[in-house]
Amino acid sequence: MNKLAIVIPVWNQWAYTKRALQDLAPLPEDHKLIIVDNGSSDTTKELQSSGKIDVVRHKSNLGFAKGCNSGFERAASLGYENVMFLNNDIRISAKENEVSTWTEVVVYCAQKGCIVSPTAGCLDDQFNFIKEATKLPTRGYGYLSGWNITASTETWQKLILPGDVGPFSTKFISYFEDTDLSFRAMKLGIELKIVDVPVKHIGRVTGKRIGIMPLYEKSKKTFIEIWGKRG
Repeated sequence: MNKLAIVIPVWNQWAYTKRALQDLAPLPEDHKLIIVDNGSSDTTKELQSSGKIDVVRHKSNLGFAKGCNSGFERAASLGYENVMFLNNDIRISAKENEVSTWTEVVVYCAQKGCIVSPTAGCLDDQFNFIKEATKLPTRGYGYLSGWNITASTETWQKLILPGDVGPFSTKFISYFEDTDLSFRAMKLGIELKIVDVPVKHIGRVTGKRIGIMPLYEKSKKTFIEIWGKRG
């Protein structure tokens, strides 16, 4: 049984990817690490498919959504029952013999039809970002953080939009992809669930290199156009 594919979109930052792969190495053989290389120019481009690692390579940076979607397409084609999206700027704090425990927990929830993540974000009534937390907010607009988010392949397929090959909307280049995904999931009645995992997210490693604010503002405008300004 192909239990879990972990899709890791990357653009350069080989040092982070290398550490993430080292931390994930103890995972069992029914797990696949799908590295989506979005046109890297550093040592990342030398990484080859081998064993649990499968490399999907693009000539240019397609952005987070398209990169994740291409990884999902590969995972589905290989018959994986569950797919996790995971950023490369992470460290796993579990002991080597406990690394598979956290994936077992999220897979269990995924098989119940949930979408799971260790953290949630919150927007105010004007869709301004407020904070990230370990609980879904009871006020404002909550969503699951996309740096580590998991569901069954069947659940993800329910969220694929026309013209896309994975669950993320490619109308977003960077930022608000996870918010839009969560909103669409809630609209379909899919449960969003927070699950504690031994993974630390460093955050904004790639965003700092490509310019955070212009991308954020552009994505926010797109998000408001789709979901409407609420007050």
